[in-house]
Amino acid sequence: MPVSEDVDLGQEIDKALGKLEKLHTSPIVALRLMELTRKDDFELTDVSDCLEKDPALTGSILRLVNSSYYGLSQKVTAVPHALSYLGQRSVRLAVLSFGMVRALVSGAPAKLHQIYWKRSLTMAAGARRCALLSPQKEVHPDTAFAAGLLADLGMLAMAQMETQRYLEICDEPDHTLRQVQLERATFGFDHMAVSARLLSRWGLPKEMVEAVANHHLYLPMSPELNHILLVSNLLTDVLWNPASHYMQPLQFVLNSRFGMGVDDLITLANDTKQTVKESMVIFGVNLKLTIDVDAIEAEAREQFEKEALDEETFLDAFTALFLDS
Repeated sequence: MPVSEDVDLGQEIDKALGKLEKLHTSPIVALRLMELTRKDDFELTDVSDCLEKDPALTGSILRLVNSSYYGLSQKVTAVPHALSYLGQRSVRLAVLSFGMVRALVSGAPAKLHQIYWKRSLTMAAGARRCALLSPQKEVHPDTAFAAGLLADLGMLAMAQMETQRYLEICDEPDHTLRQVQLERATFGFDHMAVSARLLSRWGLPKEMVEAVANHHLYLPMSPELNHILLVSNLLTDVLWNPASHYMQPLQFVLNSRFGMGVDDLITLANDTKQTVKESMVIFGVNLKLTIDVDAIEAEAREQFEKEALDEETFLDAFTALFLDS
């Protein structure tokens, strides 16, 4: 059963989140901006006035607008102009991404800081590129980027619950299955459920909350954003470990949901690598990039030449993760 449907689990997570100090001392400006942008008809001038009180958040948004994501011919230096380029939907996502994420990641142990940003920036970049490459074009690239960035936010919250134990859990190489099993054994819930609960409390759209809650799960009939987040999660595992056993599942989802083959996967990998580099500048994060696209291509072509992944086996492996033990 998808995580987002479990009411009792949500109450259990709420109880744990209620004890976390950082969630109650988040930046005042970011919280005010979240409130301002909650309604669809909010005024960008109100957002601009509020942003003036947080230079760091303002700087992040200006770096975003001036990145290649928007391909502007001239540099934007005025906040009102930056907001007009972003548009109302993307303004809210940018505020959440920069403001609230920064609050939770602040003060995190160095080890977790690197693990979180490596995964989140790669997932965000991969999700954005996948949205752009998708033939259906059902998901806006900014929405995909924000969803990818926020999908693992629950890891930061869980690290506050039991820091040392969680550092051992998130160091698990198999993020998609084994880490989730360890989280559930220790806490009774996993980081996807925590991420989704946070986004729900912050008033994000239901479709994004559900996609984040289930971004490790293959749901054939779910909206495109679900498949984009699953692809970006599997892609992140593969990019940082070309020998990952998720190469075949990744190719399966790309082909079955997006009609993409090996060449498309290599294009996606190259584009994601480049976007991660730019995202590091936008977010002010220093990561040691070791993504070897040549190794990924070699592994992808080798896997493709082998017997095609059995769909039933794939579904059993991913669905079993969400069944009661």
